[in-house]
Amino acid sequence: MSLLAPLYFIGAFAIGAPILFHLIRRQPKGQVPFSSLMFLKPTPPRLTRRSRLDNWFLLLLRALALILLAIAFARPFLRSVTLSQSEIPGRRLVMVVDQSASMQRDGLWGQVVEQAERVLADIQPADELAVIAFDDQPRVLLGFDESAKLTPEQLQASVRELLQKISPSWMHGDLGNALAFAGDLAVSHESDEQAVRMGAPDEVGEKSVAENKNANAHLILISDMASGSELDSLQTYAWPKSLRVDVRRVVAEKRTNAFAQVLESKAESAQDVDRVRVRVSNSADATSSRFSLRWTGAGGNRADVGSDAAASRLGELPIQVPPGQSRVVRMPMPGPGMTSLVLSGDSHNFDNQRFVVTSEPQPSKLLHLGKVVGEPRDNLLFYLQRIPFDNKRRVVTVETRDPNQLAETPDPADVPLMVVTEELAPEVGNRVKEYCEAGGRVLIVLAKPPSSGEQVQRSSESSADKSADKTELTSFVYGSTANLIADSKLDFREADVADYAMLGRIDFSNPLFQSMADPQFNDFSKIRFWAHRSIEGVDQGWEVAAEYDDGDPAVLEKKVGEGRLFLLASGWQPTESQLALSTKFLPLMFSFFDAASSAAATKQYNVGEAIDLPPSNFAKVITPSGDSFEYKQKKDQDLIDEPGVYQYQTEKQSSPFAVNLNPSESRTEPLDEESLAGFGVLLGENVSTAENLENQRQLRDRELESKQRLWQWILVVALMLLGLETLLGAMWSRRGKAVDVVMTETG
Repeated sequence: MSLLAPLYFIGAFAIGAPILFHLIRRQPKGQVPFSSLMFLKPTPPRLTRRSRLDNWFLLLLRALALILLAIAFARPFLRSVTLSQSEIPGRRLVMVVDQSASMQRDGLWGQVVEQAERVLADIQPADELAVIAFDDQPRVLLGFDESAKLTPEQLQASVRELLQKISPSWMHGDLGNALAFAGDLAVSHESDEQAVRMGAPDEVGEKSVAENKNANAHLILISDMASGSELDSLQTYAWPKSLRVDVRRVVAEKRTNAFAQVLESKAESAQDVDRVRVRVSNSADATSSRFSLRWTGAGGNRADVGSDAAASRLGELPIQVPPGQSRVVRMPMPGPGMTSLVLSGDSHNFDNQRFVVTSEPQPSKLLHLGKVVGEPRDNLLFYLQRIPFDNKRRVVTVETRDPNQLAETPDPADVPLMVVTEELAPEVGNRVKEYCEAGGRVLIVLAKPPSSGEQVQRSSESSADKSADKTELTSFVYGSTANLIADSKLDFREADVADYAMLGRIDFSNPLFQSMADPQFNDFSKIRFWAHRSIEGVDQGWEVAAEYDDGDPAVLEKKVGEGRLFLLASGWQPTESQLALSTKFLPLMFSFFDAASSAAATKQYNVGEAIDLPPSNFAKVITPSGDSFEYKQKKDQDLIDEPGVYQYQTEKQSSPFAVNLNPSESRTEPLDEESLAGFGVLLGENVSTAENLENQRQLRDRELESKQRLWQWILVVALMLLGLETLLGAMWSRRGKAVDVVMTETG
């Protein structure tokens, strides 16, 4: 016999309390000595009638009744057989293993194997198991159909072998996509045996078995739950109502993880041309905040940071970043032979290296179309030739040509900027238009070319002179840009400037002036313009980057094809303005020249990101380890699966490119499990076989007890015993009274 609520049987021990209290001989607590009794021997108390137990049979009836009541409350039942593991309903388990780059931290993969071993140790013959590994995409390592053919021992050995063959990759983790994929697999799988049996007469029974397994379906997620994991795929996924996710989190012993990013941005000043901006971010749960940065080469050699005040003699730049924050610093551009930026000072090294590509300075050209007339200082070219365009990435040559000598269209890659100060013939204008549409940048300066021995007059002119100037200027502009601004109807004339003009409105959001937007650089009040051209009829196709204080446009910009066209309403030579002699001249010309280029060394890619390099039958890619593979089609990019510097080679060119770890993988602070619940994911711990056995045993015990209802019969017997005890007690009580009366009368 078994008991459903055995704790109630403790009440049976209450029957001993009255007997115990009755048998205890009470002794006086205190003694008072009397002198008259000190010579007498103590006599033990006599055993009186009250000290003996009478009517043992009644006492036994009462005790038995109490025991039966206790047994009735304990809900007894008769168990015929013991529940075995073969009778437990089978479970459908999907083990989802995180294989993303953040799992490369020390100790995490060993914990993954331990958690997988715990799951495998609990596998029973009726269970179904599938194993999925994921990084940017989920992959089925072991399917339900394959595991159904294996015994639990074979299944355990097979999964262990699979986990030994894989390791964390360098890809970004898409947790949301992996959970959605595993969820579909768990609730929609139908084995071949079930598919055959569905056509049998016992179709309803087989459906109930399948539904039961779906009800017992669980996803066992083994992951570090890093906050950088993608969850967007869960927004459009309807989570199955019968599916629970058991999160088995693996935790790194050391928490501090910082990472650096090389930012792509334009230089903000002439001093920043040879510098690169680097952002250093620290994890929110970090315990350290002191780090350092350094450039290294292929052999690990440190870069020479020269006399940089912030750099140490060891070539390291120290930086302090509080937990959960980021800091941006400027570092010298990496020199030749430097291939990566290394961060040190944190606990995990998997993301401490950011690869870059450095090369020898590339030659480029600034092309000036115009003639040099009169004094050199009165010509625009004189000041162009003295601008320091050279830096670590380029060597710029300023070349001047007569417009009629432009026999072919320049390549924008070789000539980033073309400055036009002379009237162009129609065929030359066509070449300039082709250059601009291909991505080139054309700056047309509306300045009067000085004559030999003649200076520009700033005094007021007669109406006839103004009309002549307007005709001459209009002829120059439309002759130079007729093909470029054919869709615009601009009207040009010499502006009436009594003394001088200044810039009254500047659009500092425009890339030309953005580098001077800071309050300490945006003062243009000291630059005076002795003369300028007035431009009318400006339509919506033009952007006004700056205006004079009289309302006339000073700098106009327009998109032509893939390039840009600029109109400058005045020259920068001293005969027309003070621009060339001011501190604003260099950053403005840098903006004209650099606007199409980036301050970063090269285009950077993340592991798994599509690379915009054209495949061909003759192209190949050389990996950082020196191996190579053919790059004939886009899907060959899948072989670019680790960070480093790669080489793209064809018959005509060889160009390096850098591949880095996705920055999101460096966000290793733990993700709250409630974040999954916010997307509708149902969380729940997977019940082990032992717990399942106990639950099933309890359910069966309740069912047996509810059918047998032995407590009712035991309760009836207990009531009968109590009734019998009451009857006998009354009879013996009357008999005792009769005996006492007889003895009294006899006495």
